Order: sequence, then structure tokens, then C-alpha cells
Amino acid sequence: TRRSSDLGIKMKKRILCIGDSTSLPGHTNTFEDTWYYKLSEEFSNYKFITVFRRAITTNILVREGGGDSIDNQPSGADCLEFYKPSLVIIQLGIVDCAPRLLINFDKIILKLLPPKYHNTYIWLIKKIRKRKQKNTQVSISNFQKNLINYIERSLLIGVEKIIFIAIPFPDNRMIKKNPLIEENVSIYNKIIEDLSKKYKFIEVIAPLDSRKYNDVIFEDGYHPNPLGNNIVFNALREHIYVEKSI
Repeated sequence: TRRSSDLGIKMKKRILCIGDSTSLPGHTNTFEDTWYYKLSEEFSNYKFITVFRRAITTNILVREGGGDSIDNQPSGADCLEFYKPSLVIIQLGIVDCAPRLLINFDKIILKLLPPKYHNTYIWLIKKIRKRKQKNTQVSISNFQKNLINYIERSLLIGVEKIIFIAIPFPDNRMIKKNPLIEENVSIYNKIIEDLSKKYKFIEVIAPLDSRKYNDVIFEDGYHPNPLGNNIVFNALREHIYVEKSI
């Protein structure tokens, strides 16, 4: 079978979008409210590909797909090599950096306990323990390693640009539930910002910042509502229009 390129058919440039629940419908958003929908409608001359999933971390960038002798692609190929995008948009990090109450030992106990006792166990933990800043799903060092791994692989296959949507800076509703979240968001976002200075094809936008918009852009403290999604869309479209003009 002859490929489209062999037949002289011009292929659309591919935009690969990777995100957690902050990219998805829900939290008062319909699909039409999401920045992804608005972007794909605005730039119909591009082929959009999505890897969106709730509660995912940057681990997906280095673990999802690939990594065996059959496909001969590195681990994480489902988020990069299999699609060979020209442009990548990434909205990840809030799940990585949020300080957690439960530690690995608790997770083992919960697996052993009958489900009817789970809520009681968690209630007891809340009574005797506080969250720790370093108890995160992805450590600071692993977060950085995940991003560097992905960036270096992107260079190898000729990705033209990676746009990182900075981790949302939460409002008081989220901070009240998790007082340590502010500092961790700043630390993890600084890693992204520092990498953008090292790698010239990386751009960072930070549209979801409660310090600028207070609580009007989030539904629950960090998930963007329709207004928040529209702000993200407008920030992204400016960068893609610049990309088109180059």
C-alpha cells in the first residue's frame, strides 16, 4: 500500500495534546467549553491528537506505550513517537505535585481492609497525621527527569514546539484543603520555566493563576471553569498563530 506522502497528498501538521482532568469536560464544563474543542475548531487545518486522562501524572510521558522489541520505540511512545507531532501541548503537574495525606503503607492497609472500613481508616489518619510537602505522587527530581526525557526525545524526532500550560495556581478553596499546595505548585512550575530557558523550542504559558483572577476561573479551586478554559484557549491560539506565521 502506497503512503499518502508517496501519492503527493499534503498531510496536516499534527498537534498532540496531553492533559489530566484540568483539560477534560466536567467541573461545569461541556466538551464545547474546553480549550481543546475551541482550539481544534479554530485550527481545522491541523490534525489534533489527544491523550487526556483523569488523575494522570508526568509519568505517562515516559511509561505509556513503547519500550519493547516489537514496536522498537522508547517507553512513552504513546505520548510522542507513535504520532510524530509538529507541536505538543502539555497540561500536567497538579497531580504530580499535590501534597498527599496517605503514604504507601496506608495504601497497602486499604487494600487489605474490607471496603466498608476504608472511610473509617482515612478518618483516623486525618485525625493523627498532617500532609507532608514531600509526600507527592511524583517527586521533584522525578518530575524533572520525566520532562527532560520527553523533551530530549522530542528533539530527536523533530518536534517544532512544546507548549507547557503551567500548573494552575489554586485559589483559597484548594489552599484551605491543602495548605502546602501553593509552594509545591511554585516549585514544580519553576522546573518547567527553567527548562524553557534551556531548550529554545519550549514555551510556557501561565493563564490559570488565582493571584490574577481570584476565584472566578476555577470551579473548585483548581479545575478551570468555562471562563478559565476560554482564557487558556486565547493564550494558546496566540502561540499557534505565531507558529503558523513562521
